[in-house]
Amino acid sequence: MARQRDISIDRDGILRAGFALLEDAGLDGITMRALAARLSVQAPALYWHVRDKAELLSMMAEDIYARGRAGLAACADARTWLLQLGRGLAQVLCGHRDSARLLAVATPAREADEGRAQAIAGALCDYGFSVEAALEAQASVLSLTVGWALYRENAAMADHLKRMFDLDASYANGLEVLVDGLVRKVSS
Repeated sequence: MARQRDISIDRDGILRAGFALLEDAGLDGITMRALAARLSVQAPALYWHVRDKAELLSMMAEDIYARGRAGLAACADARTWLLQLGRGLAQVLCGHRDSARLLAVATPAREADEGRAQAIAGALCDYGFSVEAALEAQASVLSLTVGWALYRENAAMADHLKRMFDLDASYANGLEVLVDGLVRKVSS
């Protein structure tokens, strides 16, 4: 007899359950068995939708990045666009426990190719960036943001740093300095 696909679960439901599990148990508590229990299905039913934990983390990371970019609006210049990119991702990362750790360990959900690179770079190319410079600028902004969020997620480190300086203000200042340098480099 052929196995039937469990249609009571879908990608959105899996993502919602994955993020709920992340909030409750942290990144280390995410397992396929725990996810299946949260969805009230048998673990094998999940494998019709998600190959393994690595694919689940990739899906979740892709969702975080997409939500970070969701607020990007048409901007007057590249500087404003890059600042919005960093701030948007920072806002999403602040909303989920261990989300920066998740981004740090997740593998890309899709293979890199020229079309994907063009799509990711597109907005900055409209401001005069080459595809390579646009991708590098975005990677720099995203890396700074994930690093800052990792410090925030580590309570002991965050407390230690907050005794010396304002961690959030430091991120905001660092983001502006980084973006100004990236824009200046392309403009020269």
